[in-house]
Amino acid sequence: MSTKLPLWVFMAVLVTALPARAGDLIVEVTEIRNDRGLIRLALHNDPEEFPEGKRFRGFDEPASPGSIVVLIKDIPAGRYAAALLHDENRDGGMNTNFIGLPLEGFGFSRDAPVRLSAPPFEAAAFDVPHEGTRITIRVRY
Repeated sequence: MSTKLPLWVFMAVLVTALPARAGDLIVEVTEIRNDRGLIRLALHNDPEEFPEGKRFRGFDEPASPGSIVVLIKDIPAGRYAAALLHDENRDGGMNTNFIGLPLEGFGFSRDAPVRLSAPPFEAAAFDVPHEGTRITIRVRY
């Protein structure tokens, strides 16, 4: 005795077995003051790790006065937050003055406000749909 399953059962199995689609994220970084050093961009998908912990992906691009565009390919759909540093002296960290104020540029997705510390994940969070998206991050000095 053979049992035939309806076509929709096979289609449902096929669809659930396919990997999640990934889109591209285009990040425009604006208001860069000079061409010294690197623009270091960190993309986070874990609120507990934002902004200084383990990142989902990280990118370093040469600084250029004005603006640059960073293309991040194949980002799975989901919720992310981005942080950036204009690391003018390429030392890998944020340089501060004697009272702790930044000497180098920084920025966050959604232009999240900075008060006495970095913003929380949700203040900077944005969604990347399957087809991808574009965001702008303004560098603050």
